[in-house]
Amino acid sequence: MKKSLPHLVSLLFVTCLLWSVVLTPAQAQPPGWSGDENLAFLLEVNEVSAADSDAANPIPVDLANPLTIELSINVSSNIVLHTGAFVMMYMAIPIINQPFDFFDVNKSAGTNENLMNTSLNLGETLTVGGFSLFSGTITGSFTFTYSLEGNSTIITVSDDFVLRIGGEGIGALASVTGLITAGFTVMGIFSLLMALDDFQQGIMAARKMRGATRGSDIGIFPKAVVLRRKPKKRKDGDYISKEELVNRVGKAAPIGWDGKRCPKCGKKWKADLGNCPKCNIDKPTAIAFFSEDIAKYSPKAMKVVPPKSKVTVSKFSKKLRLKPNKGGALAAALTDMGIFQTKSVKVPLKKVSMAGLTLAGTYWSWMQMIAGATPDILTVALTTTAGLVISIIIGYFMNFLARVPKLGYDN
Repeated sequence: MKKSLPHLVSLLFVTCLLWSVVLTPAQAQPPGWSGDENLAFLLEVNEVSAADSDAANPIPVDLANPLTIELSINVSSNIVLHTGAFVMMYMAIPIINQPFDFFDVNKSAGTNENLMNTSLNLGETLTVGGFSLFSGTITGSFTFTYSLEGNSTIITVSDDFVLRIGGEGIGALASVTGLITAGFTVMGIFSLLMALDDFQQGIMAARKMRGATRGSDIGIFPKAVVLRRKPKKRKDGDYISKEELVNRVGKAAPIGWDGKRCPKCGKKWKADLGNCPKCNIDKPTAIAFFSEDIAKYSPKAMKVVPPKSKVTVSKFSKKLRLKPNKGGALAAALTDMGIFQTKSVKVPLKKVSMAGLTLAGTYWSWMQMIAGATPDILTVALTTTAGLVISIIIGYFMNFLARVPKLGYDN
């Protein structure tokens, strides 16, 4: 047993050594260098290695000072350099694309050379009148193409880096893109809130309209109701006369009076408790006055809603310079007469869709300014498309909630 122990220990040591060689990842280049086993290169931007730069560790850049770029190579095999390219991108859009043609330069093994030591004045490119065009993260890369001597196969080696331009937090807004992003975001939120408010009005209007079979069942059409009109003729081919229109509206409109204010003097009044405290008219007289007042607007109403048009009750009332309750009552009366038809309420589908598109489109702009994200163009496109699709789905769902029965014409 004592004699076999050293052999066992030696065997175990050799096994562990072999496994350590297998499991230890091969590092083709020393820290800070990029490339492969044939061509290593060290790209330093503002004295920071590109290999050490990523979204979590961006290279800070002050546009008031030139950007220093230094490039060194270390060749381990006989190679032929073909091209090089220095690219910088903002939100996956190239802003600098500088190619380098080496004209098939031969580099022998053991070559250690500094290929570039220059500065780039980004301030001239990325500022206008001393004001920065961009803020946040800018991604960059340097790429070599080469082939081994005597071999035509093209090999590509590259490395990426991330620059941080402008301040952080609120300071990131101090640029053209920052202000545009903030502006579009505020516009998108405001549009979305306005659209949701319009949807709420439409849904509430639809709830009031459901179950009705005639305009008189509702009395006063809500502001969101959409009025439609087509040419309406008698069997003998003559249009309905203005006189008859006024007469029929006068008979159809009384139900539109809400009984809360005197239609003559505007005084608050509970009609069921007595005469108007200001002008002393009774309820029947108030209804008659209300009907007559509305009826005189009937001829003009025909012009406000021309044939084959769609006009909301809100717009209808404004054009007639009527209060919403009077405009809604007139619209209901004309619908009962067959002059108008309604089968929908106004819902801002387009407004919701554009708001969703705008907010989704600004998401990655905020992320790259505030959180240092580096999205590619496909990610930006997918996010924006997803925002548009989701907003359309929400819009159609709310449109479903705002469905109404068809009233008017032949129902």
